[in-house]
Amino acid sequence: MVQGTSGEEFCGGCHTMTPMVKSYRQDVHGGARDSGVQAKCTQCHIPHNNTVNYMFMKARFGMHDAWAQLTYDLDAIDWQAKRGHSEGYVFDSGCMKCHANLQQASESTAVSFVAHKPYFLGTTESKCVTCHSRVGHKDLSTHLAKTSKGKQ
Repeated sequence: MVQGTSGEEFCGGCHTMTPMVKSYRQDVHGGARDSGVQAKCTQCHIPHNNTVNYMFMKARFGMHDAWAQLTYDLDAIDWQAKRGHSEGYVFDSGCMKCHANLQQASESTAVSFVAHKPYFLGTTESKCVTCHSRVGHKDLSTHLAKTSKGKQ
C-alpha cells in the first residue's frame, strides 16, 4: 500500500498535479531515467528522517491534498508562487537518502566542496532545493504556463 501511493500514478490522479507529473516524467530523477534509481514523489516530498515521521507526514499531506481537492478553489492556486516555498515540501532527508556520499564526493572537487561546505558544516539554513530547485521537474514553469495564468 505504501508503494502504491508513492508515485506519480497515484499523486497524479488529481488533475491539479498534471503539470507536475508531466515535468517529472521528463526529468532525469523521474520518468526520463533509462536505468538506475527513479525517484518517486514521496522520496522528495515526504521526510525520511524516521519511519514514524514518514508515515505521519504522508498521512498528513495526503489528507490535506484530499481536503483541498474537495473544498479549495483549485483555479485560484498559484503554483508558480508555491514554488518559492519549496523548502516546506521538499525534504533534504529524501535527497540524502540517494546522495548519501555527497559530502565525501564534494570534498574531492573544489567547486562542489565550496558549494556544499556550509551545508555540511551546518552554517547555512539553505536546503538542497534552495540551490537545486529545478531537480525533479524538468521545465515545470513551461508546464504550469500551459494552465490558466500559471495556475491550475
